[in-house]
Amino acid sequence: MIKKHTIQLAVLAVFIILLAACSVPTKRVTLVAEDIMWDMETIEAKVNQPIEITVRNEGALDHDFVIEELGIDILLSPNDVQIVKITVDHAGTITYICNIPGHEEAGMVGQIIITE
Repeated sequence: MIKKHTIQLAVLAVFIILLAACSVPTKRVTLVAEDIMWDMETIEAKVNQPIEITVRNEGALDHDFVIEELGIDILLSPNDVQIVKITVDHAGTITYICNIPGHEEAGMVGQIIITE
């Protein structure tokens, strides 16, 4: 009986180790909005990798963090900080912008590049 229990525990331990090896760590980035610019234009992650984006507004103006494809639209007043968590299940490029009038046109555009 003890031998059977030991084998079951060994199999469970191997399963847990394999599961941990297969998990993808969360990608954590800080994206800073300044006056009419993002401090980072590209964020890279893998398919199904959780992404945690801390969005900070260090500018004197309101800024908006928008990812239209994912339905994200967050208004940040000066000195505001918001955390956005996303996971993308396909490879491709997703655009983020500030959609305050004139800001996107001035260059507040970036990309999240998701690879296999």
